[in-house]
Amino acid sequence: MGITTSHLPHSLSKIPLRIAKGHFATNNCHVNYYVDMTYTKHRLAEAREAAKELVEKYDKSAPVDSILCLEGTEVLGTCIAEELTESGIRITNEHKTIYIVTPEIARGNQTIFRGNTVHLIKNRHVMILAATVASGAMLMDAINAVRYYGGIPEGICAVFSAGQKCGGLPITSIFSASILGDFLYTPAAECPLCKAGVKLDALVNSFGISSL
Repeated sequence: MGITTSHLPHSLSKIPLRIAKGHFATNNCHVNYYVDMTYTKHRLAEAREAAKELVEKYDKSAPVDSILCLEGTEVLGTCIAEELTESGIRITNEHKTIYIVTPEIARGNQTIFRGNTVHLIKNRHVMILAATVASGAMLMDAINAVRYYGGIPEGICAVFSAGQKCGGLPITSIFSASILGDFLYTPAAECPLCKAGVKLDALVNSFGISSL
C-alpha cells in the first residue's frame, strides 16, 4: 500500500505528515488513517526537527529525569533530551542528566521494567513519549506502569495525537487529529466501517503496516 504524503504549511511544521486513508486495525481500535512515523523515528535530521517543535510547545515547569520511549521513539527521545537540557529544564537526579528508557512489553501488553532499569523510573520525573496516540490505551498502560514502579509521570509528548489529555496528563503534539478533519477511531466492535461491510486494508502497529 502506498503512503500519501501530505506536507503541512511551513509555518505549522518543518516535518511532513505522511498518511494513508483506509480501514486499519491497531491493537486497541480501528482507525481510518494510518499515520506513518518511519522517518520521524529513524531519520536523525527529521527527529531533531520534531524534537525542537515538541520541546518548544512542552510545558517545562516540571522537571524531567527520564523519557520513557514507546513505539520505537528512542532516537526522537534522545533529541528531545538534548533540547530539554539546552533549554535549562530542571533535572533532579544526582547525575544531572536525562535517561532514555525503553519499557519491556510482556505477555498481555503489560509494561514492565527489569531490575537493572527500574531505578531509571523509581523516584524519577518521567516524560512519556509516543509516536501516535489514538485510543490512549497504550499511554494509560505506560502511565500506570510508571506509577507502579514508583515514578512520577509529568507529561506526554507525541508527534500525532487524537486527544489532548490522557490519565490527567496533558499531551503535547505536533499534529492533532483535527488536521485530518474526518479522523476516526473506535473499538473494533463499534467500527462503522466494519458495520458497513468495508474490509480491512491492513493491520498496523508501532512497527509499521501489513496489508491484507
